[in-house]
Order: sequence, then C-alpha cells, then structure tokens
Amino acid sequence: MDKKKIVFFTGAGMSRESGLPTFRGPEGIWHQLDVEQVASARSWYCGRRSDCNERRQTMLDFFNPLRRAIMAHGPNNGHHVIAHLEKDFDVTVITQNGDDYHTRAGSHNVIYLHGEALKNTSSANPYRPIPIDPDNPDIRIGDKAPDGSQLRPFVIYFGENIDKRLWQKAVQATRSADYFVVVGSTMLVFPAADLLMKTRPDCQLFVIDPGEVSLPEKCRHTFTHISEPASSGLDSLRHTLCAG
Repeated sequence: MDKKKIVFFTGAGMSRESGLPTFRGPEGIWHQLDVEQVASARSWYCGRRSDCNERRQTMLDFFNPLRRAIMAHGPNNGHHVIAHLEKDFDVTVITQNGDDYHTRAGSHNVIYLHGEALKNTSSANPYRPIPIDPDNPDIRIGDKAPDGSQLRPFVIYFGENIDKRLWQKAVQATRSADYFVVVGSTMLVFPAADLLMKTRPDCQLFVIDPGEVSLPEKCRHTFTHISEPASSGLDSLRHTLCAG
C-alpha cells in the first residue's frame, strides 16, 4: 500500500526553538537590520564601485556569525518529529531555512529552497555548492572559489532567483501532496508563497503557528490552524495524522 504524501513547508519559526533568530516576524532580524546592506544581491554584485569590498565585508560580517550559530546549535524536537513521520508517510520537506537541522534530524528528502548556509559557492557560479571547512567556517574578502571568483555563502540573496531545478522539485512534491503543512513561515515571500496555490483541491492544509495566521490573498484553500509553537504543534499534528 502506498504511503500518504506529506509536504512540510518550514520557515524560520521552525528553528526558533533551536536558538536561531527569525527574520520576518514581529521580532525578526529584518525589523532590526537593513536588508539591502546585509542580504541583497545588489550589495554583493557591486561591480567596479570603490566601496565594493566594504559592502561585501558588511554582508560577511552579518553572515559569518549566523553560520557559527547554526553550527553551535542543533535540531529541536520538531525537526525530529518530521523525520520520524517518514516511518508512516512519504515525507518531503521544503524549507526556506539555511540551517541543516532537518538533515541532521534524519529527514531524507529535503529541498533547501533558499540555499544552505553551511556551504560556500562561487560569485561567478552561485548555484554550485562548495564544501566549507567546519574548523574555519568564516568567509573573508580575498577567499577564492576554484574558478577564481570571490567565495560567498551558498544562499539566495534578495534579488536572486531560486534554482529552477529545486523549484520544479518543490512544485512536483506540492502537487502530489495529500497533506501540506506550513510550520513557522509567514508564507508571504514569493515565489515560495505560490506553492499554496499548487496544492490539489483535496489536499489537507495545516498551518502550525502560535500567532494569527494570514495566507496570501490568492489562496482560497481552507486550512486547519494549530495554534502552537513548532515542536508541540508538530506533536499535535502527528497524533492527528496517526489516529486517522
């Protein structure tokens, strides 16, 4: 008998209990920092500007401590719940997060839609990952990729497109899902928010979030709101799904 298919779509709220910051919520990083300065492709690809290295250094000064924080922490119970559900369901995780906690927790089919923070890439070929040295994870101005260009984080900056191959995999998984579960994401960032409109009419939609939930206006899908933090909400979901 084929297993039912579950797609989990996770955002920064998923990793909050692991000790990582959120980005778009009321206390999120983007309310405290200038996105253009620390996470924009326009700031990284600054051409022949005299302050280009200074701009890039500002971005690395934001990214390097975040990378070290990811390495210092680990998966929480919610990540483990999702991984354990693979015993009874066909599980795909689509995440906006750059941390590797889903993989560390044991999930086998994870689509890192916005990249992987614990990998590097080349400024000239930003969709090809390059392993990092875990003992020396920081990127510095002058660090070169094998193609000779400046090393950069293997993440999607604002203003960059998601890797088409990953997007196609995410769409395919979403269209075949029996259950689509949003955890810790505002679902307001496009094109990721478009995934909600690609679920089947008979797909059961769950949103796990302790606060109020508002989905994109185009999404007319009814949903079940589990008003709890990620870990306890996923425990509640597990009991609901396994009881059914």
